[in-house]
Amino acid sequence: MSELTAHRAWSALELPWQHAIAMAWKSYRDGGVAVGAVVTDDAGTVLGSGRNQRFATAAPRGLLAHAEMEALAAMPDDKELARRTRLYTTLHPCPMCLGATVVARVGHLAFGAYDPTWLGIEQLPQLNDEVQRRWPTIAGPLPGPIGEWLAVLPCLNTKGTLVQAMQRVSPSRAQLAQTIAKALNNGDEPPDTPDLALDRVWDLLIDFSRPQGERG
Repeated sequence: MSELTAHRAWSALELPWQHAIAMAWKSYRDGGVAVGAVVTDDAGTVLGSGRNQRFATAAPRGLLAHAEMEALAAMPDDKELARRTRLYTTLHPCPMCLGATVVARVGHLAFGAYDPTWLGIEQLPQLNDEVQRRWPTIAGPLPGPIGEWLAVLPCLNTKGTLVQAMQRVSPSRAQLAQTIAKALNNGDEPPDTPDLALDRVWDLLIDFSRPQGERG
């Protein structure tokens, strides 16, 4: 079997995933929280995209400027068309974004990595019949090195709630985030594109994805 490389892994991703990760990487390069999201129709055509702009220098910015909220602004008004849409987001949505996903009648939610801040949020449909009726089908997280990449990306530019939750839930992943942050900067400008960034830290991600006893 051919060795999995960063290039192979990136090329194997669906185009909406590549788009969402590119949005997350743009947030990272702008000094923000690296989360990106894309909404597509059932044919895979991108309808809208967004990135976290919590720390942006111009509007939209602030506590509510999440990637999913920006992407969901492109949702069709027609309910039947809405139910055939798909939301791709690099990090599992927070309560606000998940609520917006339900209200917008998104048919399918795909997320790249869990957000340790909001573990258990998937129990929301148990609280309300209407939420349960509108609840999308859900797929995630992405497996292997790509999934680990998306888990640590949002931790690279912040020391806030997400990082603190990661330190509690998965100290080893929090340490990986610190190691990757150093590797990405390492005296140089961060890579221009997410595929080049992935290539730079690929060996770290591969090593972390191995069983603990087999890590370097």
